[in-house]
Amino acid sequence: MLKIVGLLLAWAASFSSTLDENSTYWQARELLLAQEQTTILGQEQILSSEEKLVNDILMNFKMSEMNTAFGDLNFIPAKNFLVAKMEMEASEVFQIIKLMPKGAALHLHDTAMATVSWIISDISYWENLYMCYTLQNQLLLKFMETPDSSCQWDLMSDVRASYPVPADFDMELLSRLSLITDKPDEAYPDINKVWSSFESTLIALTGMVMYRPAWEVYLYRALEEFKQDNILHVEFRGTLPRLYELNGTELTEEESMAVYETVSLRFLADNPCEYYGTRYIYAPLRRVDNATIWNYVTLAKQLKKRFPNYVAGFDLVGQEDLGLPLKDFLDPLLWLITGEDKVPVFYHAGETNWMGMNTDENLIDALLMNTSRIGHGYAIVKHPEAKALALSKDIPLEVCPISNQVLMLIKDLRNHPVAGLVSEGFPIVISADDPGTWGAVALSHDFYEAFMALGGAKADLRFLKQLAINSVKYSSLDKTASADLMQMWQAKWDEFIATVARKYNKNSKPVIPHVNATFEESNLVEENHM
Repeated sequence: MLKIVGLLLAWAASFSSTLDENSTYWQARELLLAQEQTTILGQEQILSSEEKLVNDILMNFKMSEMNTAFGDLNFIPAKNFLVAKMEMEASEVFQIIKLMPKGAALHLHDTAMATVSWIISDISYWENLYMCYTLQNQLLLKFMETPDSSCQWDLMSDVRASYPVPADFDMELLSRLSLITDKPDEAYPDINKVWSSFESTLIALTGMVMYRPAWEVYLYRALEEFKQDNILHVEFRGTLPRLYELNGTELTEEESMAVYETVSLRFLADNPCEYYGTRYIYAPLRRVDNATIWNYVTLAKQLKKRFPNYVAGFDLVGQEDLGLPLKDFLDPLLWLITGEDKVPVFYHAGETNWMGMNTDENLIDALLMNTSRIGHGYAIVKHPEAKALALSKDIPLEVCPISNQVLMLIKDLRNHPVAGLVSEGFPIVISADDPGTWGAVALSHDFYEAFMALGGAKADLRFLKQLAINSVKYSSLDKTASADLMQMWQAKWDEFIATVARKYNKNSKPVIPHVNATFEESNLVEENHM
């Protein structure tokens, strides 16, 4: 840097003496650009000769796509994912990213992991599923032997049969269980409307999938979708609503968690070479009072003690701007992270556009409370001291680009604050938040957005590789387990590089990819249920 400054000063001196002397300027310019290139996330990665070949292939596709968009202004990450998804999936860059082993998914929420269209085509056709609408037009779903008197319940099968075309009912159900729409600007005119609709979908889904047999099938399917998208490890958050049986009996929180762990271990046993493991972060709603928070943290310690290898830690969730700030719960939250039975925390913080407000200060409290990762956290760019502290403690941001866009926090992903952090090499991981809610599958869609928008034109294969490495490095696993996961990922990465090199290199024979591609979103086909 000092060399660059010296050259700039030398150029200024030469400029004052003669307008013909510009060689020093060009030297300073080249050095400055070269220096900036070295700080982009992942630039310290050293590529092998085969990785360089794949990088050339990937960057040719990327620059072709970006150059075209620069001319016609049709850039996919600048458009709402709800209308840009199909165009994204036609991209050759996206197709390569689908094949890539992306490491671990570290920021997900329980009832929004699996594709909603699959839930509709499968679980919504089960017997004994009832539905009703509240006076506030909230859809409620529940499995029951006999409907109770809490709502005007109707059998879903009867309601579906009342439609001349049952598939029309399924499409209406899709609109109730997801944010998917062709006209997001009309459907969600402001941030409070989209968040209200988002929370409404989760309420409806929760009533259905928390039926214990449904949850077992749902969680297994969600893990399968992530495995098929070449994810090796999943850490998901949940509010832990109690699972229930058909007769209305509710399991306790610990009994429910035992079901979670059993399904996760069964999935691992069925896929020992393709998957590493699953962990859970207990993350109840933040819009509550202090007494409720004390109940939360007490339960968190109990769960961590009972399920030490499955329960990773604690968080608070919900629209951050409408919840109380972390500082209002100081006593219980500090108690949670002290003592021999302390619990790691993974706080949502800085998921806001309001600078200097209470919500914005959650970043400070999350860091002072020794959060292991920061959920979203993009407001950290407005807090230089918090940013420096996060760097010194090596605390990454869990960045979910599509979520930030669909939930109306950032419109054009080129302008995402994290783009600036990427250029500085700040530690981040990319995850999907609630992919089922907007029709994404696992991580590939978010990785594409990060590669094309957050990384800009100069982020290459090294950027993608670093994102995958970061997801392993910053997982909640201990050092031994993290090393094992990294070894598994490296083997998959080497296979991916060989596959892409053979597939796209004109001098090589075409081969069938060894790495599985992502699940395509299930079609709502009525005939499957006749």
